[in-house]
Order: sequence, then structure tokens, then C-alpha cells
Amino acid sequence: MNRRTFLKTVPALTLLAAAETGLTQDPNTDANSTPQLQTPIQADEVIKLNPPDLNGGISLMQALKKRKTERNISDKKLTLQQLSDLLWAADGVNRPDGKRTSPAAMALYAVDIYVVLPEGVYLYDVAKHQLNLVAKGDYRKISGMQDFVFIAPVNLVYVFNMKAWQNSKRPVPAEKRDRWVHYEVGFISQNVSLYCASAGLGTTVRGMFDEKKLGELIKVPPQDIALTQTVGWPK
Repeated sequence: MNRRTFLKTVPALTLLAAAETGLTQDPNTDANSTPQLQTPIQADEVIKLNPPDLNGGISLMQALKKRKTERNISDKKLTLQQLSDLLWAADGVNRPDGKRTSPAAMALYAVDIYVVLPEGVYLYDVAKHQLNLVAKGDYRKISGMQDFVFIAPVNLVYVFNMKAWQNSKRPVPAEKRDRWVHYEVGFISQNVSLYCASAGLGTTVRGMFDEKKLGELIKVPPQDIALTQTVGWPK
């Protein structure tokens, strides 16, 4: 599987999860919104994320109305709470059985989320809702080819991880399996887009990046990198 296959096989990135997630809004844009915890992000080996704020944000229909691609993004950083909410909305655990905000075929979750911050590159540990350090330092210029990527506070990298499928005892034809896994990336990226629309953030999904350099940085095969997505405050 590779990015080109993904872009050909996914019918639309507007595939939606069935349930509305807890979305968080920029407190500067709505006087009635819940205040954010202004905790800065520190470049630690492990970043413990806050529990998601399930009381903020706007309605799902309003978020859909506001959802759009935004490339005019500033270098203003997100708070730790906003980063926590963003990743939980993307693919966080929302039920006691470990299932997530984003659907996956047979619950065999096959997409890892790498988070490129100014402080370093991290892998999102969904079960523990924390970030584990992969590489310390500012590697934003490796995560894309467009200028706004280089200053944006968050760049997400979606990577296929087929371990759960390889260990599955239920046989599925490879062509069908690959199609289902590609859909999973679409669900996650749309969750991110809806969160951003609700929180007053800008986001854009990107297919332009150097697979080789990015793969070397996060230590994954280049062909397993499906897609990237930039998140930040609109200028």
C-alpha cells in the first residue's frame, strides 16, 4: 500500500464517523465557550495528554458548515489541552472496550498517527492517550513541501501499521483489506477537520511530502506513509 494507491482508492475524505465527538472551541472566538487550560507543550520523552474536553465546541451541523481547507496558517502554538482534544477527536478511545472515535474494519486499527511539533516528532499512543518521543527537534520542513507546513504548530502524519491484520485469524482478501484500511485514514482526517472547524483552527490534508526523508525520520517504510495533515491557527 502507498500514498498513490490511497489517493486513487478513497472515494472521498468526507466520509464521516457516525457519532459526534466532543469538540473544543477557541475561547477567544466565543465568550460562552469553556476556557482552555493554557498549559504549554514541553519536549519531554513522554507527553501526557489531558483528558478531552467534552463540553466545548459547536454543534456537528455548524462544524460541517464551517469545515474547509485552510492553508493560510500562523505559527501560533496550540495549548496542551487543544492538542489533547485534537488527537482524541482524530482517533481516541471513546468506549470502555477500547474502541475509538474513528471506525476501522473489524476494529483492527491499522493507522498510526505521528505528530510533528516544533519541539519534536511523537507517536500518538491511543490506549494511554499520550505522545511518545520519536525524534527531538524541529523537523517540520521534512513533513511537507509547502511553506505553511514549515511554521504550522502541528503536522500529523498518517502511517499504515498492519500488525493487527497480520495477527488476525479471519482471512480477508488483500484487495478488500487494503481498501478498508484506506477508508480508515479518510475517517481520521475528517474527524480532525471537524474538530478544527469547531475549535476555530485551520487545517488542510496534504499529499505532497518527501516519503523517503519522512520515512527515515520516523523509521517506517516510505510506502506506508498514507497522508499528512497540517493544523494551526488561521492568520
